[in-house]
Amino acid sequence: MNTESIATLAAQWKSVCQSFSTTDLNDTFQFIQAHSQTLVYEFYKNIMQEKEASYFLSDDMVQNRLKTTLNQWLIDCFNVPLQQNFIEIVEKQLMVGKVHARIGIPSWLIMRGIGEIEKKVFLLQAEQVQENSLLIAAYIVQILGFASEIMCRSYEVNLEKNNDIKHTYRLFSAMQDVASQKDKQRSSLLDWENDLMFKVFSNEPKFTHPLLSKSEFGLWFIHKAAYAFTGSEQVSVIIDRIHQSDLLSQQVLNAAAREQAIQLIQHIRENNREIQHLVDQLFQVADYIDSGSDSLTQLLNRRYLHTIVSREINFSRKNNTPLSLLAIDADYFKRINDKFGHAAGDSALKFIGEVLLDSIKGSDYAFRVGGEEFLLLLVDSDLVRAQEIAEKVRSRIQETTIRTSMGISFNFTVSIGCALYDGHPDYQRFLDAADAALYAAKNNGRNCIQVTKQAAKA
Repeated sequence: MNTESIATLAAQWKSVCQSFSTTDLNDTFQFIQAHSQTLVYEFYKNIMQEKEASYFLSDDMVQNRLKTTLNQWLIDCFNVPLQQNFIEIVEKQLMVGKVHARIGIPSWLIMRGIGEIEKKVFLLQAEQVQENSLLIAAYIVQILGFASEIMCRSYEVNLEKNNDIKHTYRLFSAMQDVASQKDKQRSSLLDWENDLMFKVFSNEPKFTHPLLSKSEFGLWFIHKAAYAFTGSEQVSVIIDRIHQSDLLSQQVLNAAAREQAIQLIQHIRENNREIQHLVDQLFQVADYIDSGSDSLTQLLNRRYLHTIVSREINFSRKNNTPLSLLAIDADYFKRINDKFGHAAGDSALKFIGEVLLDSIKGSDYAFRVGGEEFLLLLVDSDLVRAQEIAEKVRSRIQETTIRTSMGISFNFTVSIGCALYDGHPDYQRFLDAADAALYAAKNNGRNCIQVTKQAAKA
């Protein structure tokens, strides 16, 4: 929202305040200060009973962070005419709406809570003996309504932007990533099947085998292809068949006789042939485009970063699976450009991109987010895997000498910050945690890995 629009909203807020006397404004502020915690309690007591609220809010989050935030919000809204900071309060409402859109909290849920606050205000005012009790209640209702309106304006604008980005990402992913993974994922599906067959025919007394849904192919399809082809009828069928192969493979592991295991493998092969056939149908619409990718490294750029991280956070929360993020930055990169030239710097960046792609699975995401900064989003990955990949990337870059077409040779290093997702619905906190870990790695001497859990839910 532009400066002119913010100024207009600030003037409207000021106009609401000017329609009440100084006494009314002061008495209202004193009332809010005295009862803010009660009003906050009413807000969360009622919306926490809504089924939809449990996805966005937890008792721990409400108790440790959100109650304090809402309490301060109430006080700030009614301290405005005393402080005359109308521009500032409007900007705060716009930011709240933006955060709600980023997390995906439905606006009706917030309005339900605001309604409970207003109901409690009237009950409390009914107990007052002040002559202006009705005016105080009217002022509170108007301010809460106007503040909510500003939040909703911001919410709708930002939600529309997010939806547009999600739509274009689906198109981009369908065209670019799926096509580039075509041969690799065909082989991955066959490798999973052949590995299981080999273990059975080798007569190993006790063996383990990953679920298809946790294999290279399964993770890639569930986290990337399924989203890329949202709406295609083949997607749900393929996911059903993947889970069917999971059940059959578990039965193979528990089979009492070899003949029974062989019979189950035959069912798996038939099931997987159908998966392959359906995937081939999806591949027929895929073709490479470079929109959304970095032209130098061929990694994803920032355009779809928030869409992808937000989606994987939703998946992690829904399925209770781990999610990790690596923030990677080339050490003293400016020195490379200054000493050897920008062509050498480009060679270093391209090499980082190659190392990142070589180090991850098809289900993971690699980004160049700007300059010499990179991100790896590791799905279904705990800190153990994240640290292993981080060390693999760090050591390979440190040990490799870059040789350019101009005959220049040099070595360089990277610093890496690692964060484990902690369950908070706001993806920006996750990104900030990885950035904080990277900053710590830089301060710790560079060419190292700093691991941190996401900031506490406080």
